[in-house]
Amino acid sequence: MDLIKLSTCMPIWQADNPDNFLTVWLHYIPADPWFVRIVVSGGVVSLDVPRDVLLRGLEQPATCEDLKIQPSGDPMWTMWSLRWNPEDPLTFRVPRENVRAFLNETVKLVPLGAEESRVDWDAEVELLLEEAPEGDVP
Repeated sequence: MDLIKLSTCMPIWQADNPDNFLTVWLHYIPADPWFVRIVVSGGVVSLDVPRDVLLRGLEQPATCEDLKIQPSGDPMWTMWSLRWNPEDPLTFRVPRENVRAFLNETVKLVPLGAEESRVDWDAEVELLLEEAPEGDVP
């Protein structure tokens, strides 16, 4: 079992109200190397975002199911729009260099393109077989 975990926290500011900020936690577990878990304080949201989406979003618009990321007009910030409620997404200014530094550390743990080598495929298949309802597995 891979117990290494990389975590950081940082403040994020609501885009339309610079006085309103929350804390966001980023967690990276090399055993699940494709994703970064994002947890916004106060129970606002917890989601798994592909690491490559976070990386791409530092330089250009990038999207996954629950999050849209894009550079802002100011190189200090990246904009994150949380879309768990499509009718009323929340947009935050996130310190760009903090995100970049965190992602650089994840790449030291698991280089880009080497994610598949970190997965224990035998354990994953065993877990799937354990979760399968009886009668569904030949």
